[in-house]
Amino acid sequence: MNSINSANLPCPSCKTPNQMNARFCLNCGSALNAQPQETPYEPPATQKTAPPMAGEFLYAGFWKRFFAYILDAIIYGFIIFVLLIFVFGMNVTIPENLEFALMINALYYLGWWMYFSLCESSSAQATFGKRMLGIKVTDLNGHGLSFGHAAGRQLSGVISSFTFTIGYLMAAFSRRKQALHDMVAGTVVVNSNFGPNQITLVNDSPPPGMSIGAIFGVVVLVLAIPVGGIIAAVAIPAYHMYNVKAQVVDAYQHASTTKEAIVEYAVETGYWPANFEQAKISSSKMKGEYYFIQLEANGVLSITFNNPEPVTGNQLILTPDITTGGKYEWECESENMSQLYLPSDCQ
Repeated sequence: MNSINSANLPCPSCKTPNQMNARFCLNCGSALNAQPQETPYEPPATQKTAPPMAGEFLYAGFWKRFFAYILDAIIYGFIIFVLLIFVFGMNVTIPENLEFALMINALYYLGWWMYFSLCESSSAQATFGKRMLGIKVTDLNGHGLSFGHAAGRQLSGVISSFTFTIGYLMAAFSRRKQALHDMVAGTVVVNSNFGPNQITLVNDSPPPGMSIGAIFGVVVLVLAIPVGGIIAAVAIPAYHMYNVKAQVVDAYQHASTTKEAIVEYAVETGYWPANFEQAKISSSKMKGEYYFIQLEANGVLSITFNNPEPVTGNQLILTPDITTGGKYEWECESENMSQLYLPSDCQ
């Protein structure tokens, strides 16, 4: 028997070797049925790197995190408000002393730290604000945080705060969208629909960071927030002071409209009027929304304020004084009102 070459196809009838592409046997003419060559099976290679755009969908962007933070601030603020109502009543009158203020601030920030630490170490891996926007916090392997890990991450936020918010801005342009405290704690904030395997894969090959122009724009935009806060901190008290002084001046001018009638009555009768009606002034008109005017002995006018807060209970005293020429001049003074709010005639 002839040996059969592995490269030839044997005839099923006479066993004569034939070429692999032959259709009929060269010896006996029988039809040949060529069988396809078997090739070793190779399964598809496991993907070692994430698709280029995967990180754009995986990581929570800066603005998503920012608005989640705003939502958390609103939620936490409401909780604090309810607690204050429960403890101090509807008037929420808090004692004004330094020790108490320090204690309240310490409890506020302790509660803030606990709120984030407990929520982010829970099964949801997110605060209520983050849940509402569909994002969560994980370690670099995509797993949830322990309470200690979440608490440490929150404490690391102090570092971001000391960098004039630049540490928070890093979430806008870093490769894994990490803020400075995320880098310190070894955490990432991702969209909630991704699991550990996907997170690990993308973390191994994160997308490129933000462009320099975009970084500059975000820095300018977010730094405008504290600058705006500083301006507001100066402007709001100044406006409030101006508003209070305007109300005091309004009351003073109202009282000044009665001076002529009071002096005229005194000149005609030789006596000071005992009340406004004697000087033909309606006493019902001697009050405003935040003050009332009274006619005291010897023609003295007193203006008492029941609002606004900085001048509540304060008085302006207008005293008529006869001059050497026989005319009356009025002196204005106050024993308990700050110079900041006094009309120019009373200073």
